[in-house]
Amino acid sequence: MIDPATTAPPATAAPLSWPEFDRWQAAFAAAEIFPPRWEGLQRPPPPHTPEAEGYRLRKLVLFCEWLDMVARRPAVRAHFARQKIRVRVMRQDERAPCLACEPLNAREIELELDAMPPFHPGCRCVLVAMHADPADRRGRSYERPRSRLG
Repeated sequence: MIDPATTAPPATAAPLSWPEFDRWQAAFAAAEIFPPRWEGLQRPPPPHTPEAEGYRLRKLVLFCEWLDMVARRPAVRAHFARQKIRVRVMRQDERAPCLACEPLNAREIELELDAMPPFHPGCRCVLVAMHADPADRRGRSYERPRSRLG
């Protein structure tokens, strides 16, 4: 079992709370579309039931994973920025729609923390390095310069 007290985000991460998770649950419920990994979280069960405890634990797992991934954003940003690599957002599961992620899918992003996944608890989006344009690619020192005449 995950103890929320031991999985608190580091001081550098923006504070996230249960109400933030509940806001996402309400948005997905209103759209009647839940992203992958939200199995069993479509509808809160009646309180004080075995189902309610299972719901709370499932919610806690997704929430803690989200906090962990949000806390890792600065390291991911530093990795790509240090290498001057352009990135785009990609959903890992194209079969299931996600109202939060769909507008960002395949979009090139700047390396701002709020523009980086995860966008919601259970988000399966990742950053993918983009290939450099051939015009931007530097020749290797061992390659002969190509003739521009054809």
